Amino acid sequence: MAETSSRAGKGLGIASMLLGLVLLATGLFFAIGGGKLVALGGSWYFLIAGIVTVLSAIQFFRRKSSAVVLFLLVFAGTLIWSLFDAGLDFWPLVSRLMVPAGLTLLAFLIWPSLRKHEGKHSLAKPSYAFAAVLAAGMVATLVQMFQPHPTVAATGEELPLIPVDKAKQQKDWDNYGNTPQGSRFVALDQITRDNVKDLQVAWTFRTGDTPVSPTGNGAEDQQTPLQIGNTLYLCTPHNNVIAVEANTGKQIWKREINAQAEVWPRCRGLAYFDATKPLQQPDKPGSSPVPAAVLPAGDSCQRRILMNTIDARLIAINADNGEFCEDFGNHGIVDLKAGLGQAPDPQYQLTSAPTLAGTTVVVGGRVADNVQTDMPGGVLRGFDVITGKMRWAFDPGNVDPNAILMPGKDYTRSTPNSWAPMSYDPAMNTVFIPMGSSSVDLWGANRTALDHKYG
Repeated sequence: MAETSSRAGKGLGIASMLLGLVLLATGLFFAIGGGKLVALGGSWYFLIAGIVTVLSAIQFFRRKSSAVVLFLLVFAGTLIWSLFDAGLDFWPLVSRLMVPAGLTLLAFLIWPSLRKHEGKHSLAKPSYAFAAVLAAGMVATLVQMFQPHPTVAATGEELPLIPVDKAKQQKDWDNYGNTPQGSRFVALDQITRDNVKDLQVAWTFRTGDTPVSPTGNGAEDQQTPLQIGNTLYLCTPHNNVIAVEANTGKQIWKREINAQAEVWPRCRGLAYFDATKPLQQPDKPGSSPVPAAVLPAGDSCQRRILMNTIDARLIAINADNGEFCEDFGNHGIVDLKAGLGQAPDPQYQLTSAPTLAGTTVVVGGRVADNVQTDMPGGVLRGFDVITGKMRWAFDPGNVDPNAILMPGKDYTRSTPNSWAPMSYDPAMNTVFIPMGSSSVDLWGANRTALDHKYG
């Protein structure tokens, strides 16, 4: 009997010590950060909760039942503060209450033993009952995390269908997001909410690029094709480009690239440029003009498809026959790893379609997350759509982000990057670029002022 009591006492000591350490670390973090927040005029909640949590940790070290009472005060205060701060919105409440609820559950499980250790009535039944309620609530919350919040309720009012002005009906889809701005709205009204259910497959086209091929490596078809006239322009996960008749699905031409990457083999989309069409110049005051697109003598690549690849190349292809545009870069190809320094696969990849901004092709790039602190930079670059020559670079790690890169030098390493689609406003001749975190995005100790500014 004495041996059993000794084991129970030892187990209680270990459990109290472990939970006490967790609460001490949590409490100190809240108290120190909360103190800074109060000094800046912010909420007092974190400071008060941190201090009481530290007191609770101390009592756990002493194996006192009052430790649980103190942390119950923290949980009750957190519940009140959360409702006051976030209302009844699901995700804000989850982020504020899930961890405190888990710690409170553990405290309830230890409470009877602590009370018994002090010679008090254990209150085991109510303690375990409250723990069960918290556990059930956490399980229900976990299930609800995989449901949409908030759900969109039907209003009961059906909006009328408005016909599209025939003079403004759309002819082509010649940008990744339909328009340069990325509106994704198509000005056509043949297909409506009433007849979309009646659509039938007109034709099927198989690219031959599959995830189960010998070098498929988990490839996924995630593209948005371009449509110009009666031609669809497709790109496959390994960056093969195919022109297909829109009406029949018949292949017109195919340019095999067969790019390879260790991870993320997929092509999101393409860009299109027609040198025979007049350029749209900006009309907003102060905007810089769009440079002219001048083809070299004998260059037949007037209509061109532009694609960035999973192995970091920018490629220009004749939209009429699938041949490389010879006067673009090095026989149709620009190396996007130039100036990045060490950038082995899969540290740097292109995960979005290039953005055509007037006569400039703008590309960002995905820098892999959570690999190491020394990674390629997230430099953004604009290239001449005809020659492939770089017009500008924006290096978010340089105090002068537009500084010309000196020979033998590389762009700043491990800087914020832009891997998502961009938006171009022709009226301003301005491209809008969404920025992501620098790598490693979960490690902030090396973060610089420029990381904060751009990331």
